[in-house]
Amino acid sequence: MKMQPDGGGPRKLRAAIIGFGLDSQDNEQRLSTGETCLLVGGSAETHAEMLETILRLESELDRLGQDLADVTPNELADIAWRIDSPELHDIAVRLKTGLRSSGRAFHDHSAEELTNLSAPIDL
Repeated sequence: MKMQPDGGGPRKLRAAIIGFGLDSQDNEQRLSTGETCLLVGGSAETHAEMLETILRLESELDRLGQDLADVTPNELADIAWRIDSPELHDIAVRLKTGLRSSGRAFHDHSAEELTNLSAPIDL
């Protein structure tokens, strides 16, 4: 997500994780937000699993004294491994591979480019 500060200064890229649960069979609307996340939808079980992962991630970032935006893809992959999140680990590995392929640094990419780099490859 790009943020343009007041005064027209340089942009600051702010990292966030957005999770969508698509398996809900009921009419419940589930939404959770945190410092680094937005979680939308899903069955009660899926939403709870997404929330638990984010809480573990935020706890680990707090323990390390880091913000999500300051974590390298390698560090994110390590954190994901420690908090037992294979999905987040896969995203971090795809992001690391995409950044290496592009030859540009994390902060030199737009939010859209970073999203595309971390997306699963369609087979």
